[in-house]
Amino acid sequence: MIFVVGNSRSGTTMLGRMLGRNSRVYKFPELHLFGPCIPHGEEFIELSREKCIEAFTWLLDVAERKLHASRTPEVYHEEAVQLCNKYFRPGMNAWHVYHDFVMMETQRRQKSIPCEDLPGNVFKIDQILKMFPMAAIIHIVRDPRDVLLSQKNRHQRRKLGGGYVKRREMLRFWANYHPQFISRLWKNAVKAGLSYSGKEVFTVHFEKLISDPEKVLEEICLHCEIEYQSDMLNVPQVGSSMRKDAPESKGIDSTRSGSWRKGGLNSAEVEICEQITSELMIQLGYEKSNLKGSVLERLRLAMLLPIKAICSLILNWGRTKGRWNYLLKRFASP
Repeated sequence: MIFVVGNSRSGTTMLGRMLGRNSRVYKFPELHLFGPCIPHGEEFIELSREKCIEAFTWLLDVAERKLHASRTPEVYHEEAVQLCNKYFRPGMNAWHVYHDFVMMETQRRQKSIPCEDLPGNVFKIDQILKMFPMAAIIHIVRDPRDVLLSQKNRHQRRKLGGGYVKRREMLRFWANYHPQFISRLWKNAVKAGLSYSGKEVFTVHFEKLISDPEKVLEEICLHCEIEYQSDMLNVPQVGSSMRKDAPESKGIDSTRSGSWRKGGLNSAEVEICEQITSELMIQLGYEKSNLKGSVLERLRLAMLLPIKAICSLILNWGRTKGRWNYLLKRFASP
């Protein structure tokens, strides 16, 4: 099994698409079993038969229709019951359901290796290694200022080709953005990924991947114990928060590095980001700009912080079960 993890907007989806073009690998959409379906903190709790059916129903629905679609569990209930009849066993937990489902779907497509590129799994590496000790985990990191800029512009995805994303989601993306939120999340996500040795988790820099994709992808394939295939580089150029989707254009866009230097962030946003992420930036080789924001910029962001926090809490309230565990891992200081 292959897991691509990292902070959101760090290139996990792009790398997942690359791996998914390997002849042995089947790439799933982000399944989000934990949070929307199984509460965070209950991953290893034994499931009842009813909860097992619920988990299979969720996976069938999201795998086919993706996360942002309206959920239609009734369509998949009968098939979920059949899967439960086949796989249910004493002591079964949600990770067992996940494993049985992804292996079944991968084999059904005549592939042998399932791959999921869910960024939030960076906070579940310990669980993944406990359940699947032979899994290959790729941790991708990106300049936090480019991540900040991408998150800032994410609410414009509908205009850039993400018409499938609902307007409410655009509002949620807007509410979720504040340099304090995004920088702290980047810091904790990167620390979580770097806390594991190279043998267990292979860390990749987004900037190196797009500047020398063939060499870096060969190293990734070696870690995953799969053969490098040149067609893995022919991914569509979609999903950016900075430019319009160009699905007809294939390949790696090397200009996506250092976008924050071209504008889009004010000096106060950069200053806040560098203050929070400074230690890890230096460790990872990212050069600080030492920009200083004006008093007015800092004051505006400080006043906006509680407004964004309240809006974000309201708009995210029904999306995640086990909210305390979720927030603690992502935003509390390690």
